[in-house]
Amino acid sequence: MLELYYSDRRTLVDFRRGPLGRDFDRFAAHLNLMRYSPEYGRNVLGVACRFNAFLIDQKITHPRKISQKLIASFLDLHFVETPGSSRSTRPAKARRPLEMLWCYLTEVGVVKPPAPKPIRTPYSWVLDPYLQQFREECSPTELTLKRAKDSVTTFLEAIGKNASRARLRKLSATRVDSFIQQRLSNSAASLSGLGSPLRRFFRYCAAKGFMAADFSTLVPPVCRYRHSSLPKGLNDSALNKLVSSIDRSTPVGARDYAIMLLLMGYGIRGISAAALRLDDIDWQHSQIRIRAQKGGKEVVLPLLEAVGEALIAYFRLRVANSPYREVFLNVRAPFGPLNSMGISVIARRHLIRAGVHILGAGTRTFRHSWAIRALAHGSPMKAIADVLGHRYIDTTFIYAKADLETLRDVAMPWPEKK
Repeated sequence: MLELYYSDRRTLVDFRRGPLGRDFDRFAAHLNLMRYSPEYGRNVLGVACRFNAFLIDQKITHPRKISQKLIASFLDLHFVETPGSSRSTRPAKARRPLEMLWCYLTEVGVVKPPAPKPIRTPYSWVLDPYLQQFREECSPTELTLKRAKDSVTTFLEAIGKNASRARLRKLSATRVDSFIQQRLSNSAASLSGLGSPLRRFFRYCAAKGFMAADFSTLVPPVCRYRHSSLPKGLNDSALNKLVSSIDRSTPVGARDYAIMLLLMGYGIRGISAAALRLDDIDWQHSQIRIRAQKGGKEVVLPLLEAVGEALIAYFRLRVANSPYREVFLNVRAPFGPLNSMGISVIARRHLIRAGVHILGAGTRTFRHSWAIRALAHGSPMKAIADVLGHRYIDTTFIYAKADLETLRDVAMPWPEKK
């Protein structure tokens, strides 16, 4: 596959020697599959070839002996040997190709990176087994586990030397309460994220005898009243202004326009848009399947004409022969699928360009807008819950507060002052 980038026989011979000689053809095929431009592919392969020559000079005969230390040594030599290049920019230009080579070699098993050394801290003796038990008993998601680790680490960092095995047993309720009061003085919100993980950690320490008492009762609950906030949505004029500002003649614009219409037309979450696959669109029956997210349920909905036309326009400009089945891809190599964060960034960018300034504006804004608009047109709450994929209708009742017309019918007259 090197012939896709080079035709000179001597260049090909130069590539196919040394410890990486057997892998360059597959690496070139990988770059071509990821749809990198020929110019960029030659740049990556050129740096990789120079690195291979460096390995030969270092008497490296097998790719398994390649390490990050060798890459760092090559980068130091690479910019020193290159005349007329900026000292600040040359290493960066070489580093990215070598990162791509390293990632590829590890993915195909040619290079086995060393196992990361665990970071030991003065409180690792209690934090690590706590997280292990939490993982085994509760089966949390990686995000929940990370938040629990961050919350407990914040507390252990705050108590400093008292986090050692000998001093934690002597930790007083006054010291724990001081930490909690400090959090409350900042804001109740700063404690709300710590509350549940800290209570669980304190109960664990008390059960294991690591603390003299169970301090979980010292962490006050932060009251969050259900339906206390009002869902924030956009009116039709703001939505029309947003979609009309998107240039649909470019691959980026066609993709973003399809995403915006999908969010507006069905009120789906950003993660649902990212998870949408080519197989989820049934063109023959004009249906679209929205996969279940966040404990909800999968729904199959009619394919709106405007959404279908936007998807077709995007598919005409979408990269061809992609190995990915996800609908929405990056428009630049390596053309991987967009994740939920990417969808949120796109939504937020177009909201800002349209002059929409709402706290926390993003994909949720379109979801709220759809539900509020459906209520205004008299759609039953059950039908809204079904489209939004809510498993329980109670989740949908937050939008009842936005039904101003119905609320006016049940509003009591304001008492006159006597």
